[in-house]
Amino acid sequence: MWLLEFLFLIMTLLIGWTLFGYFLFLWSKVFSQQRATPVFPRNWPVLSLVIPCYNEQAQILNKLKDIRQLDYPHDRLEVVFADGGSSDQTVELLQAALKSEEPFQIICCPHHGKINQLNHVLPQLRGQIIVNTDVDARLSPDALKWIAAEFALDPSVWVVGAYSHPTNTLEIERYYWDAQNKGRFLESDAGTTSIVIAQCYAFRRELLSAFPTDVVADDIYVAFLASTLGYRVVYSRYALAIETRSPQSYTEFLPHKFRKSNAFLRESLRFLYRLPDMEPFCKLMFVTRTAQQLLLPWALAFWMTIAGVLINLLHFDIVIMGAIFLVLLLMLTNLVFTSTRLPDEEGHHYAISTMLIGYVLTNLIMLATGLSYPFFRQNSLYKRLATETGEYDREERREQRVHARSGEESCPFDSVYSDGQEKTPVSLDSPTILEVRK
Repeated sequence: MWLLEFLFLIMTLLIGWTLFGYFLFLWSKVFSQQRATPVFPRNWPVLSLVIPCYNEQAQILNKLKDIRQLDYPHDRLEVVFADGGSSDQTVELLQAALKSEEPFQIICCPHHGKINQLNHVLPQLRGQIIVNTDVDARLSPDALKWIAAEFALDPSVWVVGAYSHPTNTLEIERYYWDAQNKGRFLESDAGTTSIVIAQCYAFRRELLSAFPTDVVADDIYVAFLASTLGYRVVYSRYALAIETRSPQSYTEFLPHKFRKSNAFLRESLRFLYRLPDMEPFCKLMFVTRTAQQLLLPWALAFWMTIAGVLINLLHFDIVIMGAIFLVLLLMLTNLVFTSTRLPDEEGHHYAISTMLIGYVLTNLIMLATGLSYPFFRQNSLYKRLATETGEYDREERREQRVHARSGEESCPFDSVYSDGQEKTPVSLDSPTILEVRK
């Protein structure tokens, strides 16, 4: 009997920490320290803004319009559209729309896939800070200035993510994003956040010269890389990005979140070997986030099973005490999340049913992720969600097969500036990643 009670206690503590205690700990750190507000620097750093694209003719001109409205000095900015060999009119539309006086260029990459495209252009960039933004992201006009301000505020900041959220999507997706964003802000304010979002993030160019070719999620990789090297990752409240491609149904939502969950687990486990060298806060964050993915769903299942056995054996007291403990933690965590404001929050309240469905689906997705992890493999090539017009890119997988067989570049243009001049590649001598900072 004592073994059952001991296991019940362990499961209760594990659930209490991963679901609630971790965020209460973050709040206590934030509450006890002053949060500095970034200000625009006197001297603007040179930014290289990279937009990986592949068969994006439906969105590419909207993205160009989005980039043109950014308020950042043109002499301190280069914009690179990294095309992965589009077979539609993406490149032609860009070439026709670009103006010679703009600091914009198109670079055609020999292979598509976001990681391949990023690795092709990274050595050719001249910026002190590399900014990546997806075609489906819409940035606030001052986003780049706030990103520069976040870097200028603290030299230990090596990665900055823009605050991102979706538009025109399911209520459950909106709730999921709000909850995740509040957790990211708590981590960021307490020390360093575990993730930035692909819609828009930036890193100091010294952080890496190339991504490992097996990286699935570049946004997760750069965040963990910087954190495990001892640098800070900031989730900005001031640089804003809107995601225009979002799930429109549960048949899109579930596989989309499963893929994201698998990518997070895969990229986090990549850095497991660095655990002994991580700083204390990073260790805590890393272990907790990994436990949330691998252990939490199983802990919940075991907790309910053991609770049922104890109740059947008439040991109500320990079950009631464990349940009360978790309910109290839930109430405190709810207060913490309620007090954590989002930049664009307008007092939106979610129905209890939405929160319950979100909680159940999140745990089911994490359970599926843990069970399938040894067998499920993905890379940076995947079918995109619906576009703003509700259309799918149905040629994505066909083009992947064509390129895999031919190994040829389908883009009809060489690496060119917007005025048609050839760009000479520049090689970097820096290593792929830095050594752990002492």
